Amino acid sequence: MLLKRLLKNAFPSQYERYKQRKLAKWIGKLFVYDENSFLQTTGWLKSLVESKPLDAEGNQIPWMNYSIVNILKERLQKDFHLFEFGSGFSTLFYAELVQRVVSVEHDKEWYDLQKNSLPENAEIIFKNKDVDGEYCRTILNTGQKWDVIVVDGRDRVNCIKQSIETLTECGVILLDDSSRERYREGISFAQSKGFRALNIESFKATGLEIERTTILYRNGNCLGI
Repeated sequence: MLLKRLLKNAFPSQYERYKQRKLAKWIGKLFVYDENSFLQTTGWLKSLVESKPLDAEGNQIPWMNYSIVNILKERLQKDFHLFEFGSGFSTLFYAELVQRVVSVEHDKEWYDLQKNSLPENAEIIFKNKDVDGEYCRTILNTGQKWDVIVVDGRDRVNCIKQSIETLTECGVILLDDSSRERYREGISFAQSKGFRALNIESFKATGLEIERTTILYRNGNCLGI
């Protein structure tokens, strides 16, 4: 104790940095090895090792923040029809929870990898990326009404604009990475059409920053918000 006091008085700034490093090391060990920690119970560590979004049981999840993933796990229903701008690990996740999933994908390599490995209730459509063109209008060509629309691909503002008329009366839109300023126009457009915006924030798998997903909803929506 005497030595610590001497070091603290003689070298206050160096001693403070030493304490911070020691505390950071202790916190790191706590989060890594404690089975009840956030990193363990969410699957964050497992995701880091596997380089893909997984839950604690090793199941694939959307690369969205953990809070919105938990909402989707709890509230998606087997009779829902879901459209997804931007396919990914999420497509299989949705297919297990809803009746039908259709995804539009601009990445040809990923499309080729996914198209033959999806379950019967899931479909993937390839469209080249563009702005206010065919990509954002893919949803119109399905000729179907959707309970949930996930906007997590390209040209997101125009995807929101084209999606609204394809929603069921209780339908909702989920906009991922919605804290980005360039997506504000899409949120404002939906609000002008009578939608409310609910921001959900947390960490994503392997991520180190707080990320946001916005749910655009109306009264009597299918997620019970």
